[in-house]
Amino acid sequence: MAVTIADVARHAGVSRSTVSYVLSGNRSISAETVKRVERAIEELRFRPHAGARSIRTRRSGVIAMALPMVHGPHNQVQMPYVWAALSAAQDAGLKLLMLTDDDGEKAIKDAVAGALVDGVMLMEVQRRDPRVELLRTLECPAVLVGTPDDPAGLCQVDFDFVLSGRLCAQRLLDLGHTEVGFLGQPPEAYARGGAYAAHARDGALEALARAGAKAAWQPCEPSSGGVVTALDAMFGRLPGMSALIVYNEWALPLVVDRLTGTGRRVPRDISVIAISSDDVAERMAAPVTSLVLPVENLARTAVRRLAGLIRGEPQPQVTMLAPELKIRESTRPYRRPRRDRDQPPASPRPDRARS
Repeated sequence: MAVTIADVARHAGVSRSTVSYVLSGNRSISAETVKRVERAIEELRFRPHAGARSIRTRRSGVIAMALPMVHGPHNQVQMPYVWAALSAAQDAGLKLLMLTDDDGEKAIKDAVAGALVDGVMLMEVQRRDPRVELLRTLECPAVLVGTPDDPAGLCQVDFDFVLSGRLCAQRLLDLGHTEVGFLGQPPEAYARGGAYAAHARDGALEALARAGAKAAWQPCEPSSGGVVTALDAMFGRLPGMSALIVYNEWALPLVVDRLTGTGRRVPRDISVIAISSDDVAERMAAPVTSLVLPVENLARTAVRRLAGLIRGEPQPQVTMLAPELKIRESTRPYRRPRRDRDQPPASPRPDRARS
């Protein structure tokens, strides 16, 4: 049978209202009485409900991860973030509440207004994200895992996607490639203004443009048909494309298969570099050169920042995790196509006699 406030009151020799006041902190109680009540709570192993704990400490011991889940097999890309955040929350003595429904703003507002959570970790941040302004008005400890156009003064943790795109482009430029494609996230990521998708693309394209290289980009649905459509579109705009940046983990194996199926061998005929987690790039038949996404470190850092804010400890306004370039077998210096190398120089045409 569950222990009640009445049981605690009898054990401590006080009234039920006194126990309630000790739990809520709403009235001054003598130190001696507080000790008696707390001793009774411990001896009876009384566990006040979440609301009572929240009133007493102003904390619930719960943080929310606001993550609009991707439905279908592609949500495997999101799950490492979830597991890493869950582990980090446990290490910090916190529980993790997932807010995954489509009504993201309402779910966040209800959780904060109902004192269900002590703080919110906002995932899948958009460039112009209405949830950011909501969190500012709620005055709740919050961490943005991403970089919106206006962070509203909130704490941010992100992978440096602009730099990752730039470094991919620079690696290919250093290898002599002057016609480079960028295969990006699914179309809906750009349609909803996903900051990570736009920043990686823009970083790469700006670096290529500054170097005077030709470039084309295309969003890509991570399916066989989507990859065929995207690659055909890019080769249509950039027939001499000799290198490809891929920021789409789920599509990466399909991209390499499609290139091989069209007679373009990696890296002999086309170099491929990816922005991806390490295990995806490593487990390819021919491991792919990549800018590594530190998925677990990103989630853990965000949880630590949020836990610090909840404790009232100053936190850095912006934490950017630096990308790491890992060179593997999928990139090589540019070589002109064989037909261009083997073709002898054209002989000068004799001038025609003027009449």
